[in-house]
Amino acid sequence: MRKKLKKTYKLLRSYYFSALYKKIHLKSEFQPKFIKLKKPKLNKISYKVYSIKNCRIYTNCVENVSVIKNNQLIAEGSFQQINGKLVSAKRNEVLKSGTPKFLKKINGNVFNLTQGASGYNNYSHWLLDIVPKIIILSKAYDLKKVDYFYFSKLNHFQKETLKILKLSSIKIIDSKFNKHCLVENLMFCTHPHYFKGTLFNAHSNIPKWIIYNLRKIFLAAASKKIGNYKKIYIDRSDSQYSHCKIINDTEIKKYLKKKGFKIIRLSEYSLKEQISIFKNCNLVVGPHGAGLVNLIFCKKKTKVLEIKNIGHPNIGYQKISKYNKLKHQYIMLKKIENNKQGDMFLPIKKLENFLN
Repeated sequence: MRKKLKKTYKLLRSYYFSALYKKIHLKSEFQPKFIKLKKPKLNKISYKVYSIKNCRIYTNCVENVSVIKNNQLIAEGSFQQINGKLVSAKRNEVLKSGTPKFLKKINGNVFNLTQGASGYNNYSHWLLDIVPKIIILSKAYDLKKVDYFYFSKLNHFQKETLKILKLSSIKIIDSKFNKHCLVENLMFCTHPHYFKGTLFNAHSNIPKWIIYNLRKIFLAAASKKIGNYKKIYIDRSDSQYSHCKIINDTEIKKYLKKKGFKIIRLSEYSLKEQISIFKNCNLVVGPHGAGLVNLIFCKKKTKVLEIKNIGHPNIGYQKISKYNKLKHQYIMLKKIENNKQGDMFLPIKKLENFLN
């Protein structure tokens, strides 16, 4: 009964908002204008920054972002990741269900950063997907003229990032509470690297220019050396994402402490401190997870041991190591039976063999 009522509610809501804002069609006539980049090609990839007056943007904050002009969906600015895979704008949900949220009018220049759930709070996605969009925009537009970023409420490392970039004065339109906006001047750009497949595929083929630019920007902002962090183990017990965790983590940490490792929970450090730690360390051990994106900041020949499940498709951190000339190795573990989170059991002997 409850499911039936929910379905009926959604249907009635869809009818109401379709009547209010009209049906959305895939664009046929409107061609969005783009601003020429001073350096249009980065690693031989051609990027574009678009600017559209009096344009709507809608997101469900999960899998879809929709850019709409004259009730036409603009494919160049829309994003649809269905079941983890990037798909055609033909499958954008607004073509079927419309924009079931009341419209909020925003004056000024708004640059879209949101790409659904994947970009909001994850540290790796923030650095590899979202910050590069700002870098692309900077090649075409004076960032001082941007009034708002369309994203979500910023967490601590995102605020620190914008401070480093000297963009703290730009206000945030929280897309989680403002899912449907009419914008005086909406800007968006080509995604930095996600062109097809899954985000795992995209991060596994991350363009070199992203790593180069992130190093250039953030290494200059690192804190001064903050103690002896030559050998570090990334403790993921504080992660909000309950996957790829080591179930005998306490045993592993106890063993590594005896070997002179510092056990670090990255949430307890500022962004500048994290950069400093990875910049100065010689050996990084950790399970596959967002914290390993800090390999961007490691010096040449740093040793890396990534612990992950056999068959895990994301080799993005190995790619970063390749660009930075790090010595990247794996411990590959069998999946724990009936564990859907991809958690792992790491025998001490396997770790001991690597360290010795």
